[in-house]
Amino acid sequence: MKKKLRCYLTLLLSLGLLAACSTHSQNSTNQSSSSTTVSSSVKKSTSSSETSTSSTVSSESEEASSTESSPSTEVTLAPINTGAILKADYSTMAGTWQNASGETLTFNDAGLATEGLTADFLDIDQNGILLLDVQTGSKTNVTLYIVPANTSFSSDYLNGQSDNSEVSKDRIISSADISSGDIANKAYYHVSG
Repeated sequence: MKKKLRCYLTLLLSLGLLAACSTHSQNSTNQSSSSTTVSSSVKKSTSSSETSTSSTVSSESEEASSTESSPSTEVTLAPINTGAILKADYSTMAGTWQNASGETLTFNDAGLATEGLTADFLDIDQNGILLLDVQTGSKTNVTLYIVPANTSFSSDYLNGQSDNSEVSKDRIISSADISSGDIANKAYYHVSG
């Protein structure tokens, strides 16, 4: 009796593991799938007995994406990695960040690369927002708040105002722009890598 029970339990556990592996494999396939379409056509010319055959092969890859596409050419960049940035790896921030006024900030793999700005100190708050203390050419300090996508910028920083920037995107907000009351147009967004 014990031997039969042991066999049934082993069989049941094996089936459970098989089902779990199958589900995991199926989920991986759904995240990135590719399909190939082959179409062929045969044309006959009525004036001669020539037969023309053409074949088209197209392959398309579909990937799950959390960003919406727009008619304009929008560049999809990797999200910022706050853990790596805290370890001085700015590669996920590298490139140009621009606000609605056309002002830009530039980062490279080592950090802030905008001429006239020098990064002094980096910290992180309890919400995952990075605080980069920057010295400007006029020897004044400004804090650049590096806000990851899907993180609201705390109203504590905004003197009671609400965050009207695009929360779905990584963004940089300068402490010098907070008093303007126009965070939506003053926030910098990653535009090129």
